[in-house]
Amino acid sequence: MMKKLHLLLFSCFLSGCSLLSQEEPLPLYTLKSGHILPNATLSSSLGIDVPLGEASLDTQRIAVTPSLYERDYLADGQWPDRLPKIVQEVLLESLSERWGGAAISRVSMGLQVKYVLQTEIQDFSVHQLSSGHPEARLKIAFKLINLRTRDVLAAHVFSVKEPVCIVSMNGIVGALNKGLQALIGQVIPWIEGSLKESVLNTRSDKLSR
Repeated sequence: MMKKLHLLLFSCFLSGCSLLSQEEPLPLYTLKSGHILPNATLSSSLGIDVPLGEASLDTQRIAVTPSLYERDYLADGQWPDRLPKIVQEVLLESLSERWGGAAISRVSMGLQVKYVLQTEIQDFSVHQLSSGHPEARLKIAFKLINLRTRDVLAAHVFSVKEPVCIVSMNGIVGALNKGLQALIGQVIPWIEGSLKESVLNTRSDKLSR
């Protein structure tokens, strides 16, 4: 009996069982950059492209992965924009904090940049939600490209797992946000190691922060 009640509680977080009436707009949850220590400035421009993602992740809905071949969504909240756009904004904020915002920008038509950071979101969802030990799993492929020579300077897939300590919308989104911050914490030194030292200049404001 307790097992049935446990499964019922978790199922109410999924799209088929909303705690809100159908007329109410869903609450919006977003992702934020963590604290990033400033390190250097870029002497060459870096464009952050909108991440790619399969259709099940290229959406405003917050994804759940009940099994290897199944995708579902939380019923009582959503992102304020498509997930790839949200991740792009967090990357922009984080990398601007690290290297200063002058050389960091979104990739757009007519904007000339030397380097481009391309990404593909392969997983950004909650796993094992009904098991009693849910966790946020993130897997994002990164590719750093010299746009002028078309050379791929580096490519790597980063993944993190973050336990969901409290099974609530805030708890789930908090775990996804913490996982994204941890993943970006791995990506930053990887980018710095991939760029030539001449591209990174010591920041004048580094010691003042």
